[in-house]
Amino acid sequence: MWHTARKAYKHLPVPMQRALVKIYGRLIRAERIRPESRELERFLEESERWEPGRMREYQEERLRAIVRHAYETVPHYRETMDRLGLKPGDIRRIDDLQKLPVLHKRDVRALGKRLRSKAVPRSALWSAATSATSGSPLPVYRDRPVSLMNHACYMRLRRWAGFPFGVPYVTIQGRLIVSDRQKHPPFWRRNPAWNQLLMSTVHLSDENIPLYLREMRDFGARAMEAFPSCAFIIARYLESRDEHFPLEALTTTGEPLLPTERDIIEERFQTRAFDAYSTAERVAFSSECEEHNGHHLYAEFGITEIVDEEGRRQAPGSPGLIVGTSLHNMGAPLLRYACGDVGAMADRSCPCGRTLPMMEGLASRVGDVIVTPDGRMLPPIMVSWSIKAVSNVIQWQLVQRTPDEVRLSLVKDGPLTDKERAGILEYFARRLGADVRVHIEQVDQIPASATGKVRHVVSSVPLVWGSPNRWSGRDEHEGDD
Repeated sequence: MWHTARKAYKHLPVPMQRALVKIYGRLIRAERIRPESRELERFLEESERWEPGRMREYQEERLRAIVRHAYETVPHYRETMDRLGLKPGDIRRIDDLQKLPVLHKRDVRALGKRLRSKAVPRSALWSAATSATSGSPLPVYRDRPVSLMNHACYMRLRRWAGFPFGVPYVTIQGRLIVSDRQKHPPFWRRNPAWNQLLMSTVHLSDENIPLYLREMRDFGARAMEAFPSCAFIIARYLESRDEHFPLEALTTTGEPLLPTERDIIEERFQTRAFDAYSTAERVAFSSECEEHNGHHLYAEFGITEIVDEEGRRQAPGSPGLIVGTSLHNMGAPLLRYACGDVGAMADRSCPCGRTLPMMEGLASRVGDVIVTPDGRMLPPIMVSWSIKAVSNVIQWQLVQRTPDEVRLSLVKDGPLTDKERAGILEYFARRLGADVRVHIEQVDQIPASATGKVRHVVSSVPLVWGSPNRWSGRDEHEGDD
């Protein structure tokens, strides 16, 4: 029923949309806010300070259970393990996972129902889809236990950010709120069950932002969860008018939160931004804590590996594909699933005292990484520092089709000066190499995806892992600019 309702939603009149949002909000609250959810939240509050050995024992106990379940009830894993001569008892430790091949998005698409457990009825699964920033959406399935654990992890993020349940908050993320064809407000709907104001990601403009801010004030918003690019667009509007919109908490997800964006977002909303990473496939979850010292991996949620194209583990500090293994989704388990995203393990602890492992250099996807002619891989943060000295930048995007040529598009208030252009070219020559051709263009708008995301880097150059160059999340010249 809800699948049909979601498909019809954008065609319904506003009063019916409002009613549907209220009903759906109450149903989701009843499903997720329950005694077992509170128990999971208490568990996560305790486990985040476990000794590493105890966490590893927990992960491996869950791993053995899900591997056995997958072998006995999921056709794909039975066939794969039989072909490799493996039995569930051969995968008892985290290191044993490397005996299994990495599963890619193309495999999930081709396998379809063969990745679902025969022991879990279809009626007990929720269907969802990846955001499809590139390519077509990928259908994925979740059962109730993984949905509850995902909610508990989300509440951990909110706890760390000082964002308790019940606080009135704004959501500007990928949900369909109003049709992108709609030209007039309201560009939002209210969800009373969560004290939430849902706002469209695809209607942000100089003309509409004042309407957004007025609605946020009328709603009494005290917190926000948003795509970084959406929060940044509103923050830039506030900056252009020397205004602020004080919030008590702010979380970002869905795209990399770059330092140049963070500075303006935090200044204009007068709060710290807590960046998070999660996947529609429910195999990985991570976020910043109060120290903002990289991402803590939520190890209770899944096992995260950083691997090269052959599935071999990368050393700490070396970038690779993020591969996740679900520890809770018995309905449609994914073992060693390549999320299509990029990151690096950090060989350090956090001053906050939590013992969860650390991840850094997070990029949304493989195509967000720039490849130089000499084979170095650079994250989107590198480009963000190139425009640090350019005034009034609203949006930017770098497109790379070949290693020796890039195109940087800028949306800004006022013309790009010769000095600013020369500064960008000098920076790129230093970081990419003097032989790389750099084209700079000023444009009126950079199109967002259907979910409202604006990718900062779009690269189609293949990546080659295992390079001796370590991932650099920070430009060594940034202090000189």
